[in-house]
Amino acid sequence: MGYCVDPATVNDKDGISAGLKMMEIAAELKSQGKTFNDLLDELTVRHGVYLTEQISIRVSDLSFISAKMKSLRAASPNEIGDEKVTSFEDLAMGTQLPPTDGLRFRTSLSRLIIRPSGTEPKLKCYLEVVVPVTTRGIDEARLIARKAMDALHASTATLLAD
Repeated sequence: MGYCVDPATVNDKDGISAGLKMMEIAAELKSQGKTFNDLLDELTVRHGVYLTEQISIRVSDLSFISAKMKSLRAASPNEIGDEKVTSFEDLAMGTQLPPTDGLRFRTSLSRLIIRPSGTEPKLKCYLEVVVPVTTRGIDEARLIARKAMDALHASTATLLAD
């Protein structure tokens, strides 16, 4: 657990500083009669349920990676998971950042980024689902998020199959 929590004091990722910050938060919560779970629930209500996963596909033939990226650029999917793709960005065009070999798909609840690894013979996929809590409650939002992530994971695996 290394995070740069106080760059004015320790200008690096530091597990000791991060641990001390967690103790400070725990003491403040205890003085309010709250737990970390209470704080996490408050943040979830405010920001939504976030789930992230990663899929890495190791290949022995590097041509698979370039061929898959080329085919996804030529015919991007209309649906991912159980949802319609609402936007597709080819990150090689340098939309908001410098150009990189990657693709970003968005739906109403999810985001999928696919890119080649820069250091290993892998195709890497970053999956994210965000479900607002609204009036449905935290437990229902978590169930919806889990179902959406499972569908996103399955469809990504299918999308990248040989």
